[in-house]
Formats: sequence, structure tokens, C-alpha cells
Amino acid sequence: MRKFTREVKYFLYKDFTPVTKGLILLGGIFFLLFHLYRPLYSLLALFPFSFLRYPWTLLTYPLANLEIFSTLFALLWLWFIGGSLERSWGPQTYGIFLFLVTLVTGLAMLLVSMFVMRFPIQIAGFWLPLTAITWAWAGIFRGQELLFWGLIPIRAEWLAWIQAALTFFSYFRLHWLLGVASVSGIAVVYLFRGSGPFARGFRYWLWRRGFSFKGWTDRFRRGKKRRRLRVVE
Repeated sequence: MRKFTREVKYFLYKDFTPVTKGLILLGGIFFLLFHLYRPLYSLLALFPFSFLRYPWTLLTYPLANLEIFSTLFALLWLWFIGGSLERSWGPQTYGIFLFLVTLVTGLAMLLVSMFVMRFPIQIAGFWLPLTAITWAWAGIFRGQELLFWGLIPIRAEWLAWIQAALTFFSYFRLHWLLGVASVSGIAVVYLFRGSGPFARGFRYWLWRRGFSFKGWTDRFRRGKKRRRLRVVE
């Protein structure tokens, strides 16, 4: 068991992208599980009028994917831009960013569907947080060009606009406010750019407020050591 744990840890941290790899693994595992046991899907997807029974779905809805080609392309895109962004920001800042993007987007869509639309929809899939991830990635690699479908050269910033437009119009058909809510995660990006509070990283933001990960870890280890000494006594 220890060997297996070491192998998994090595795989996750090999390219300094543990968060991205972890999400891809979870996405793939749950995709297979949904096709083996369909009721599991309703425990991860966000349904506004059953949210109070399953509050964790406000954070788990990106893992709810059923369409094979959409899921495969989303996981590949997450591997490319998510991994690149995580290497630039570090796993901690990137993890906080993903948490906030998922929470803000899910909450915005939940409120619009409950109090404006008043009819049930399902909120699910990697593409919702991927819109903000693409926007953040394009802000760092603005001048980079990619070959769309291996043929058409396109700059990173234009790719971010296209991604945001596709997400917006896919939900705009239901209600214009839902379209706005679907791209609300982009607002989180500006907390991590320019003069935003997390622009220099989440660790730096904590350090400026007198919190140190090293100090917290040392206190935790000292407390653990004391408990062991008490047991020996």
C-alpha cells in the first residue's frame, strides 16, 4: 500500500501539476462510474432545487460529465492550459483559484436559476471553470499562438474570448442572466492579476498578513511530537 501511495504521489508531482492531474484523474474515474451507475451523477451535478439536500454539489459539478467527446476534449484542454497555469502560479495559488472560480460560477448560476428563471436546469461539466482558467492562462501567455485543430493559428487572448463567447451563448439561450453567470468566474481572474490581492501568489498574500505556512507546519509537528511523548509516558 505504501508503494502504491508513493507511486501515485510521484505521478501527481512529477511535472509540478498535482492539482491538474488530480482533477483529470477524478474526472476520468467519475465519467466511468456514471456510466456504470447513473444515479451517482445526481450526487455530483448541481441541480438548483435540490441544492439544500446536496450542498457539496456547489463544488463538485465540474466532475459531472457524461458526453464522451466533450469530456475528452475538456480533459485535454485542462491538461494543456491548466498544467501550464499551475506551473506558473504554483499548486497552492492555482488550487485556491480553482476553488474560487468553481464556487463563484456555481453560486451565480444557482441564484439566477432559482430566483430569476424559476425552472430546473442542471449545472455540470468542466467547461464552466475552464472558461476562467483559459482567461487566466491567456493573460500570462498573451502573445502565444496555437494551431487550432492543428491548422489555424490563433493567439491566446483571442482563444480566451472565443471560449468565453461559446460558454456565454450556450447558456444565453435559456436566459441572458444565466449567460452572464456562466462566465462570472472571469471576475475571479482579476484577483490574481495586476493589482489584485493574489497577484503575487496566495502564499505572499498570507505572508503579508503575518501567516506563515512554515510556522503553522512547525507548530503542528511540535504538537504531534508532544502527543507522542505523552503516550510514551
